[in-house]
Amino acid sequence: MSAGETVTCTFTNSKTSGYPRPKGATPFRVSLAPAYEPCTGANRTHGPPLEHPSCNPPSQSSSQLTVGTVDANGNAAKSVGWMRAAVLSGDPANSVEDADVALAVEITDVRNTSGLSDYTGELQARAVVRITDRDNGPSPGAGTVADFPYVFTVPCGGTGDTTVGSTCSIATTADSLVPGTIAEGQRAIWALGQVELFDGGADGLASTSGNTPFARQGIFVP
Repeated sequence: MSAGETVTCTFTNSKTSGYPRPKGATPFRVSLAPAYEPCTGANRTHGPPLEHPSCNPPSQSSSQLTVGTVDANGNAAKSVGWMRAAVLSGDPANSVEDADVALAVEITDVRNTSGLSDYTGELQARAVVRITDRDNGPSPGAGTVADFPYVFTVPCGGTGDTTVGSTCSIATTADSLVPGTIAEGQRAIWALGQVELFDGGADGLASTSGNTPFARQGIFVP
């Protein structure tokens, strides 16, 4: 380089080429409780200190399914529901693409509203997902994907026990549902909205229209 010659250098700032992320965030687990319609025409007021308008009687979102409750339908309360997602990191030392996310759902004592018999159709698990990762084109880079519904089917089976309804459950993985969903070594944040289980409608099929929320993410205070 001669005296007075100008040299232009371009640097990539690695501190701004990614996005803020945690050291870890797994597993994700939520409890599920019967889903109810929002109160839009209040005729009561909740007791203090939560003195907000309320609706009497409460209305379940699903007209197809329910769970046992002594003071509602004469059956003992035996329903417990949950959804769990756990990251499987994979082994970068081998050539196998084995990173994945394990998904599991279970809810017990699922009954047909009519007659309170065991429900043997399907449920559909749903949650709105917002993904932030580095797999965004046309040149791969950091970005946040527009929100979209993530759904999968949960089969139900009768128990043969007259004191409890069906058990609906599944244990699967994200890559089993959609191959290639999880890429090993390509970090990603999946922000999950409220988890819901939809009934199978009148035909019991999760894939057809007319299905309504049966259970939602929540807690029960005994």
